[in-house]
Amino acid sequence: MNRPLRVLASLVGALSMVAAVLASAPLNATGAVASYQLTYASLPNGTRAVVRWNGCQTDITYKVNLAAVPASLRPTILSETQTTVNQLALYTGFRFSYKGATSEVPRVGSLPRQSAELVIAYTTPSQTTYNLSGSAVGEGGLYYAWSSMTSNGTTRYSVAAQRGFVVIDTPQMLRQLHGGFGTGMRRTNLLMHELGHVVGLQHVGDARQAMYPALLTTAPRLGNWGDRTAFGLVGRRAGCIDTRYLPLRDLS
Repeated sequence: MNRPLRVLASLVGALSMVAAVLASAPLNATGAVASYQLTYASLPNGTRAVVRWNGCQTDITYKVNLAAVPASLRPTILSETQTTVNQLALYTGFRFSYKGATSEVPRVGSLPRQSAELVIAYTTPSQTTYNLSGSAVGEGGLYYAWSSMTSNGTTRYSVAAQRGFVVIDTPQMLRQLHGGFGTGMRRTNLLMHELGHVVGLQHVGDARQAMYPALLTTAPRLGNWGDRTAFGLVGRRAGCIDTRYLPLRDLS
């Protein structure tokens, strides 16, 4: 049996804000816009594999950085964050375990060194090297790895997400977005979009979904049917992944 080959990669996605009302015209059945898109890793044998978290991972640990949030708002923002993460847990079947506050701000290349598998940072553009310029109010993504093992001439691949992050331009968020839960331009809808990237969802062209690349005044409350379908496809029910030879350890 050969030694396993290991490769790391990262994927990110940003969200911009657009104050707009959607037209009510229905989509045509032919050429309909996709309501969800998953993330795929291209493997050396020419195949592609869905990038997702290990369905048998006990917990996905997370920490929250509220440094850029005014002190009076921190309890509210933390509660909104935890409730949104809990909703993601219901959609995916994963258990997310809150490990408290952190001063960490994710930057390009920093994810392998995070103290939790997911770090959510309410920060400012100057504190991160991820792109929070212009109307991009948030960015989220994941860090994944694949390994290969060859035995008796057969090569098998394991692909799994191992770390995730969300960074939010907090001053812009507080100026432009509402608190609480519901449709439209809310902090919680922004966060759910970025968490979608964390678990492997990509942008879609269907403006009725949370993974549309702009936050609209008609944004759905914490996701719509396409988002929920995708969350199920990358969630716990997708099954176990052999992560023994992947480079980052499970922090749960």
